[in-house]
Amino acid sequence: MSERFRLEVGDRVAAIAFDDGGMNLLSRDALRELDALLDRVPASIDTFCFFSGHPSVFAAGADMREMERFTPEDAAEFSNLGQTLFTRIERLSCLTIAIIDGDCFGGALDLAFAFDLRVASPHSRFSHPGSRIGIVTGFGGTSRWRRHADAPSARALFLGNRVLDASEAFEHDVVDLLAEVTRGGELELARSLCARNAGEVRFVKELARIPRGLPGEQHAAFARALAEVHLRTKEH
Repeated sequence: MSERFRLEVGDRVAAIAFDDGGMNLLSRDALRELDALLDRVPASIDTFCFFSGHPSVFAAGADMREMERFTPEDAAEFSNLGQTLFTRIERLSCLTIAIIDGDCFGGALDLAFAFDLRVASPHSRFSHPGSRIGIVTGFGGTSRWRRHADAPSARALFLGNRVLDASEAFEHDVVDLLAEVTRGGELELARSLCARNAGEVRFVKELARIPRGLPGEQHAAFARALAEVHLRTKEH
């Protein structure tokens, strides 16, 4: 049983709520617990959402007190732990949604970028203060932002140490939707965003994973092959 995370499953939607009783820190233990809990998410779901059970905070990033004690080997292990977990979320075949209600700072922003959609309440805030405190994120956020946010917002977050409010985050594609988030209403919000055809979502996600930079003919060949597999699956 996880001490920090709670799994809810119902009506083809699975949700994990994060509440460590404090600022929702992404410590080593927290990352391991979340990874283990993902094993219990049914493969048959259409939508997976992640939200905070803590009012006003989505998550505050890494546990800096823990990181101060890291050896170089510890730091490498921690980075790999986060990257592996976030990539696992990114590769889920169902629609994934991060529901952000409050502050989303540091490594929490890296986590949010691993989801297909980011929905934020109007009072949410976003920041990545790593460069200000002398560290660079090891969770892959600086590579994922290029697939989601625009360049000005990335510079503001990763270099300028700006804190973006929800409206700014929406304007610069850091989040995809602004919505009121009510305590206990997260699953219903996720259901309202569910695609009508889960198979089409899986197909589109596979298309999005075609490597960038491929010559046009190779890219088209990948897309045709995926389409053929998708059509054969639908016929059965």
